[in-house]
Formats: sequence, C-alpha cells, structure tokens
Amino acid sequence: MDCQSETAPAPAPRGPAHRVLFLDCSARGLVAFPQGLLQLGDLEELHLEKNHIRAIPPEIRLLQKLKVLYLQDNRLECVCEELGSLAHLRSLDLSINPVAENAQRPLLAVVQRLTELRELRVHGLGLIELSPGICKTLHKLELLGLSCNHLASLPAEITNLRYLREIYLGGNRLEALPVVLGELPCLQIVDVSQNLLASLPDGSCGCSWRKLFLASNNITSFPKSFCQLRQVAILDLSHNGLTRLPRPFHTLTSLVELSFSDNPLQTFPSQISQLPLLQVLYLRNAQLSALHPDFGLLQRLQVLDLSQNQFAEFPTEICSLSCLEQLSLDDNYLEKIPVCIQGLSMLKCLGLTGNQFSFFPEAVCCLRSLEKLYLGQDQGLKLTSVHQSISQLHSLRELYLDNNDIKCLPESIGNLKTLEILDCHNNKLETIPDTLCHLSGGNPLTDPPSEVCEQGLAAIHLYLQEKARLLTKTIQIQAWWRGTMVRRRLGPFNCLESSKKGKEKKVKDKKKKNPASRDKKGTTRKRK
Repeated sequence: MDCQSETAPAPAPRGPAHRVLFLDCSARGLVAFPQGLLQLGDLEELHLEKNHIRAIPPEIRLLQKLKVLYLQDNRLECVCEELGSLAHLRSLDLSINPVAENAQRPLLAVVQRLTELRELRVHGLGLIELSPGICKTLHKLELLGLSCNHLASLPAEITNLRYLREIYLGGNRLEALPVVLGELPCLQIVDVSQNLLASLPDGSCGCSWRKLFLASNNITSFPKSFCQLRQVAILDLSHNGLTRLPRPFHTLTSLVELSFSDNPLQTFPSQISQLPLLQVLYLRNAQLSALHPDFGLLQRLQVLDLSQNQFAEFPTEICSLSCLEQLSLDDNYLEKIPVCIQGLSMLKCLGLTGNQFSFFPEAVCCLRSLEKLYLGQDQGLKLTSVHQSISQLHSLRELYLDNNDIKCLPESIGNLKTLEILDCHNNKLETIPDTLCHLSGGNPLTDPPSEVCEQGLAAIHLYLQEKARLLTKTIQIQAWWRGTMVRRRLGPFNCLESSKKGKEKKVKDKKKKNPASRDKKGTTRKRK
C-alpha cells in the first residue's frame, strides 16, 4: 500500500479482505506522524523515512503487530517511551535525526526494551557512546548500524550479541580496531572505514569475517595475523598508507574483491597474483609502473583498475586475462597499445583517457566484445584523427573522444550499428561524415540526435557545448549525492555476495562517467 497524500489519513481496515500489512509514506513531506496510521492494527511494516516528522505520538503503542519501522532522515529530537512497547518489532531505523545530546541516553534506553530486534540502525545521530544496556538486552541483534557518530570505543558488553552478523562503524573516532569484535562467533561483515586507525591489532581476529572494510584510515602495515581470515571475500584497504603486504597474504584464498587504491605501494605485491578466486582488483593511484610476471595467473579477474599510476608501457601481463570485462588505464603515460591486447576477448569497457597517444591506438579495434571506449584527452597529447578500423568494433555502444584535436571522423564510423553515444566535444571538427548524419535503420544513435546532425556543424557544436555544461553540473550533483549516501551508509550498491541489507561501497571515479575507472566501494552494495 502507498500513502496517497501528505494530509489525508490512512484508510482504516474494513474487514479481513482489507487488512493493511505494509504502508509506504516515505518522502511525502509529512511534518507529523499521520494519525490515521494508528488505526491500522494489523500493520507489520511502516516506512516514514525522508519526511519532516518531529515526534512519535504515544499512540504508536497501538501498532502491536509492527515488525519493521523506518524513521530515518526526519527531524526527531527524541522518541517517546511508548515506542519501547512494540514487542514484535524486528527492524528499526532511526538514522539521520537531530537527536539532542541529552536525549541520546533516553533514546537508547527506549530502544533496549525492544528485545525482538534483529536490525538496529542509528547512523548519524551524534552518539558519543553505545549504551551497554543495548548489548545486554538485544540478544537477537543480527545487524547493528552505528556509522557517522562520534564513537571512540565499544563497550565490552558487545560480546553478548552472539548472533550479530553485520556491524557498521564507518565515520567514527575509533583509533583501534575493537578486539572484542573477534569474540562474536557469527560476525561476517565489519566496517570500520573512515576512522582514525593507525594500525591493526597483531593478534587473533574473527575467523568468520567475510567482508572487511578498512578504507580511509591511517594504516601503514597489514599484520600477518590478519592473513588468518581465510573466509574473507571482500577486503577494502584503500586510502591508507600501505607500502607492502606480509608474505602470507596469499593465504587469503577466498578473496573475490580487493582494493588497494590510493596507497603508496610503488611495487606490485606479488602475493596478489596467488589469489585464485580474485575477480575484482582496484589499484588506482598506487604509484605502480609495472606488474609482476605472474599477474597473468589471475584468470578469474573481471574488473581491473590501474588508473592514475605511472605506466609508460602497456602491461602485457594483462593480455592473457581471458575473463577480463572492465579495464581502466586512465591517466598513465601510455604511448601505444600492443597487438596482444586482442587476447582480452571478453573486454567490454576500456578506459584510456589522459595518456600520451600521438596516434589513434589502432590495436583496440581488435576487441570485438568492446561496448565502451574512453579516449578523451583531458591531459597529455591530443589525437588528431580516428583510424578507419574503428568500424571493426561491432559491439560498441559508447565512444568518448572528447578534448582532442580531431578535425574529421572516418566515414567508416557509420558502420557502428550498435553505437548509442558519440562524445566528440572540445575537438576541431570541420565536417561530419555523411554516414553519421544519415544513419537509419537499426542504428539507435541518440547522441547527438539525428535532428541536430541534420542542421549542420554549428548546431552540433552548440548541442555539445550545452551538454558539456549540463554534464558538469550533473557530475557535481552526483558527486555530492554519492558522498552523502556513502557517509550515511544509505545508498544501494551491488556486490559479488550481497547481504539482505549490506554496506555501500564508496566509489571514487576521476572521470565520473567511466565505470571502468571506479574505485572499489563500486563495486556496488545494498543499503545497510
């Protein structure tokens, strides 16, 4: 059921056939809790997030069958005592509300009475401490969301949460990884990103952990003891100060996704080549100039980000990765692409923006599965032409040639029957080939649209100028929104093994529009 109006009361049930079990009143501009909802005695799931509600009425006690209640992103400064009487509540989200500091303890005291809770999210409430009472009474908790608060430690009583599977502590003030987390037998997902960690404890840790997020800290070494995490599938160590890895790192044989972006590695850690299940690897801005000869052993690799490094030559070790689908080598110092790149038969997305190509890298035209090609030159040398063999890319849907010195496009570009986006803004085009202007039949080219192309070069120029202006504005908005969602742990994301409500991975992409140049926390993820 969907809430139809900000002001209209929710309809009362008229009999068994009209029982209301689910109600979505999110983002409706509500300034008060709708009184009509209190008549829905059978209600089990209620969404009131993203409104302007300031208070929860005491009559909420009437909703005794309620199991799920989302109140995040409102204007609650406190909660009423009666909220604690919802004996069947299993999932509660009170995140991003302006709870006053003197109301934090009373709020947690109410919450700790909800003994059937499985999921509790209190992100961004300004919490200074986690009440031990929460840990003493909410024994059935499986997910605890505490991101974006001011926590400097966790109470020892957290070991009482024997069924806890996920804990989110990103964006707090932790100076050390809480060792008590290693005593939770069911814990699988641990997020301590964006804290003040300078090191990791050199001792026992949770052997059941499957996802560990340590990004954006001050970690300079990865202890050998953490190589005992034999079940960890996703490990994020991006934005730290790591220069090397311990020798037994290769024993993390369950790793599927690994991020070391924005670490001063300088030398590629050979241990990574010995991870048999690795599918996603982010090494953006790691000061690398070469790969290890054994890199080709990563035969399951599907996503590889090597952008913003020091490669002067194309790392040919990549060319044997037959499963690779996304490759980013943006912002390096490449001058040419070797013919052996044709070994990447499954490659769909290739980022080569910001390199040193004097001539169009003709070798990429052998990639018959390629769907997206990025050759914009916002830095480095400028391309002056496009090779006619571009027509061999029969699967190409998006072609980016922006910020070059191209004067004309080859007639053969009209043979790209699957092309949907052609971006040539900030070039020196003098003519447009007829094959492009008069595309018909099965070609779904939409950008620039055919009616613009028919008006000539001046119209195309104006169109692309306006699009570039709007794109810049859109990127700024998207970056702000993405950052907001990451900090609040609210955004959806995909991961190779997602939980019911998982953690959003932070994505940093210098090109913004190039998915092959993303940093990990892209791999996507579900809202936790």
